Amino acid sequence: MHRLFIALILLSLTTFSNAAEVNSLYQAQAPVSSRDEAERTAHASPLLRQVMLKVVGNAALLDATDVSSVLAQANSFVQRYEYLRTNILDYDLTQPDELALKLSFDGNAVNQAIQQLQLPVWGKNRPDIVVWASLETSSEASIVGLETDGLGIIQPLSVAAESRGLPILLPLMDLEDQAAVTASDIKNSNQSKLESASARYQADIMLTALIEQQTDSVTVHWQANGRGMTESWQTQGLLKDALAQGVGTLADKLALRYTQRVASDQPQQRLNLRITNVMGFADYNRLMQFLDQMELVTDIQVANLSEQQLDLNIAFQGSEALLQRILSAGNLLSEQATEDGSDAKHYRLIP
Repeated sequence: MHRLFIALILLSLTTFSNAAEVNSLYQAQAPVSSRDEAERTAHASPLLRQVMLKVVGNAALLDATDVSSVLAQANSFVQRYEYLRTNILDYDLTQPDELALKLSFDGNAVNQAIQQLQLPVWGKNRPDIVVWASLETSSEASIVGLETDGLGIIQPLSVAAESRGLPILLPLMDLEDQAAVTASDIKNSNQSKLESASARYQADIMLTALIEQQTDSVTVHWQANGRGMTESWQTQGLLKDALAQGVGTLADKLALRYTQRVASDQPQQRLNLRITNVMGFADYNRLMQFLDQMELVTDIQVANLSEQQLDLNIAFQGSEALLQRILSAGNLLSEQATEDGSDAKHYRLIP
């Protein structure tokens, strides 16, 4: 994939929307040598497993489950296929493109198969993640951004995030960011400065990656903060592998916070929501789309719609604590104190 195209994709990821919807959740791709049907058929099973990993979220949970019966039917889940020309080395446009196969799977069928295996389904709406990455060499330290990536980090980082279904935001590193954050802030974990600089990106999770360059490998020190989460870990190896392992660890950790196994016969619960600052149809529409994408929610009923206020009664499966955690992710809804004595949970729609 050429550098300009990568930059345009990542720039679109930094459009600061209120909720991060992963639209490629049920797609996966792999390099192929030809457009031969037999080769395409053979790739269906491993690509479906990649999709299942994105949907389940936690690698250890998927690895501990026998998914062979689902993978054996992989071709029946395929909705569409296409062939792409991608550049192996994004930073070297003299390299020839390679052929890749991209498969799109039936999301409803995949979810149903995963639930039948008693595994959780992580929906399309996921926490936004802003990534502050710094590369340290023996002579200097540089922060990675859309305008400052001569280091070849954005491409493997974005591929790693795509493979695990995580919506990442890369800072622009324009004059505003350069004035707000330095490489030493990342190294020293200066949370106050990082949080202040991250505010413009409206992300749920702030992820820092301190990349120490060795002769032929890197060591990456990771730290994730936000929404009650404070985690740190370390990965080592070639740059591509160390980034993939680190992003994978984050996905594993987030999946434990935002998913839950729900049995098909588990009884539904109902919850009243009172949402203020709903200013018109556009606000109503984006709110309903957000709720409709939540896997735990099974029914939405409008109880009352008045000026700037929407009362809903929703049915859901799983724990109420998990539901509220998901409702608060994505910078769409802000939980408010309940002052009217009602049993409704109060939220304010964020503009």
